[in-house]
Amino acid sequence: MKTKNLEGKTAVITGGSHGLGKAIARECASLGADLVLIARGKERLEEVAEPLRADGSQVLTVSCDVSQIDQVERAAKRIVGEMGSVDILINDAGIPAPRSFSGTDFEDWDQVMGVNLSGAFYLTRALWDTLIKSEAGYVINISGTAGLRGGSSPAYCAAKFGLTGLTRAMAASGSEHNLRATVLYPGSMDTGWRGAPIGEKPSSKTMDPQEVARFIGHLLTRPQEFVINEAVLNPIGEPWL
Repeated sequence: MKTKNLEGKTAVITGGSHGLGKAIARECASLGADLVLIARGKERLEEVAEPLRADGSQVLTVSCDVSQIDQVERAAKRIVGEMGSVDILINDAGIPAPRSFSGTDFEDWDQVMGVNLSGAFYLTRALWDTLIKSEAGYVINISGTAGLRGGSSPAYCAAKFGLTGLTRAMAASGSEHNLRATVLYPGSMDTGWRGAPIGEKPSSKTMDPQEVARFIGHLLTRPQEFVINEAVLNPIGEPWL
């Protein structure tokens, strides 16, 4: 049985209805955290939350489009009102983008930047006061290897590169209050991203999202005196980006 190292802490997870966000929710619950799961679809959020509640976890589900400021502000007010405080924020919400420059129109750009970058800022800013008040807050932003190596998609790559700068700004602004901030660059994960079939790739070519979530749990339970600012995770068969 795991030590409940996050007992008494509240973790907010965006993109919590599927994929890596769902895996992170399970990991944080196993470590004793109270959870707030955010996504646009309430029904899928409840499908994730119910078995966690059955195992004794406190889970609040909040339907919210993180690219919409008014929705984010309402969500943040509800979270603080019902949970009292927030100690951990994991910005995992993201949507895919057209893969070419010529295939990306202005609407594509706005949608992808809105969810993948602005959404991380909006929610972090809306919860900033409670994260700072914690004096042990932790923000983890989920980027991807596209945030390091680039690629052909202007919107997706710009958003992921932007998360690096945003994370550094969070770390600089929050350091005097012991707030830690980490940006993660995961490679290929077996999450069904872009409709890919799950369970068909060999394990050497894709990562189990639950194992990536275990690494995030490791970060969250490290001594407060230090922080891993950045980490790149790749399948063993793709060892360098």
